[in-house]
Amino acid sequence: MLLVTCAIACRPLLPVDETRYLTVAWEAHVTGDYLVSHLNTKTYAHKPPLLFWLINAVWSITGLNEYAARLVSPLAGIACLLLTAVMARRLWPKSTPLLRCAPLVLASTTLWTAFCPLTMFDTLLTSCTMLALLGVLRAEAGDAKTGWLMAGIAIGFGILAKGPVVLIHVMPAAIFAPWWSLRVRTSYGQWYAGCFAATVIAAAIGLSWALPSAAAGGKAYSDELLYGQTAGRMVNSFAHHHPFWWYLPLLPFCLLPWISIGTVWRGLRITKLDSSMKFLLCWAGASLLILSLVSGKQIHYLLPVIPALALILTRLLTAIQGPIPKRDLAFIIVGTIVFATLPLFANHLSSPYEAVMRNMVADWYVLPLMACGVMLIPWSFKRAESTVFAVGTSSILFVIILIVSARSTIWKGFEFRPLAQTAASHQDDVAWYGLYEGQLNYLGGVRYVHETRGVDELSQWLSEHRDGILIKELSAANVDAMQAAGIDAPNSSVATATQLEQITQIVRADSEFPGHQWQPIISHLFWIRPRFPLRPLVVVRFENRPNLNK
Repeated sequence: MLLVTCAIACRPLLPVDETRYLTVAWEAHVTGDYLVSHLNTKTYAHKPPLLFWLINAVWSITGLNEYAARLVSPLAGIACLLLTAVMARRLWPKSTPLLRCAPLVLASTTLWTAFCPLTMFDTLLTSCTMLALLGVLRAEAGDAKTGWLMAGIAIGFGILAKGPVVLIHVMPAAIFAPWWSLRVRTSYGQWYAGCFAATVIAAAIGLSWALPSAAAGGKAYSDELLYGQTAGRMVNSFAHHHPFWWYLPLLPFCLLPWISIGTVWRGLRITKLDSSMKFLLCWAGASLLILSLVSGKQIHYLLPVIPALALILTRLLTAIQGPIPKRDLAFIIVGTIVFATLPLFANHLSSPYEAVMRNMVADWYVLPLMACGVMLIPWSFKRAESTVFAVGTSSILFVIILIVSARSTIWKGFEFRPLAQTAASHQDDVAWYGLYEGQLNYLGGVRYVHETRGVDELSQWLSEHRDGILIKELSAANVDAMQAAGIDAPNSSVATATQLEQITQIVRADSEFPGHQWQPIISHLFWIRPRFPLRPLVVVRFENRPNLNK
């Protein structure tokens, strides 16, 4: 919870995902339409509505409070830690150390600490996945009616959380249950009848929203909702296309620091492949294989797999009796200390990335970051529970310090609020040149931003909105010209009048700048990270405007 609180307090909404999802939830609140999602007044079929519904449920109590809305997804992640403890108890009821260690192992894995504090769909999907799999385990233990009902409802809500992808994480463990359960081998018919019943329940829950929503949203929305976000992404992704093996080299980094402990690898040699381990391998292995076969890949798609891998790592870590040798923590201690010193090199040594990396983390933060490694030295040669507590706490504290250290540097660059407030003063007379993804609507209370992608579209819009402003990211050539004039990314986003005049002359002289022939005037300059590199976004007025009505 401390990690989540620090992350929400220290950083703004991150573009483009968090700003987009808060905008979709806000538009539902403004319009009162909770059936068909909208982004910038246009139908939005890319994600199901459960996250947006939950945010609006919170807003019905707190009002339009940003911090309350940003707690929804992280609270689902915290619920996953509790579900991990429940699952550990069910899989290994006699192993108290495993029950105590598993939630902390999950909470401190690299991928979990990175994505749990974000407003995204994956922690919500993970909680639904774990509830469904607990239902499968309950059915396997003999309580078929309650177990399959629980699994079906959880899968149904998983569909509402992120679509049918929840089936990838749940159904392989259910389908291959005869491999991991002796009890299932004696009643194939009843088991697969239960699988079918759970699927029907899940489909009924998902379709109870999808069909009315598709009917209300129109044909284009219906096609995108019912096909584009499932089959289209599975077969030939329109976004995030990567090769089959893309996840494999990234997976070890996702499981740090635990995968670097030698005790885990020694535990691999002595741990039996029992029913519980087979269940977890079905869950993690099949999910990873299917996700690798899917065309579209993002690292956070692996989040529902991490609890299974955390349970496996905890099982291996607690399998060996006695103290964990000192050498097993050497990599973590040395690695943490070395990594902690990187800001010193970035701040004081010349490199090709000097302009990007320098002063992201102040020098003095090196000391508390190094302390996270040093504090582990006294915990060497301790029993598994003590070591897990020390390593997990150190890892989470390290991430918290990094988050806090970036408050006035990296995070400041992601702040879209000043630009959104400038746009809000013009309301419907705002255009965005290029792809617009809802960065301004929620933050500025702007109902509509016109997206224009060419000079002809811009000309038409300017002729209809005589007082309108254009927001555009400057090109690399414009940035080079600015740097030659002595204008670079400042500590403050406020540009002087002289600088704005210089930039105005630069864009007027650039024949590639859209609308340069209409005498653009730069009224505001904002240095923002649309994704990560710091880029200049300008607010443009035009001294002369096209008049297409003549």
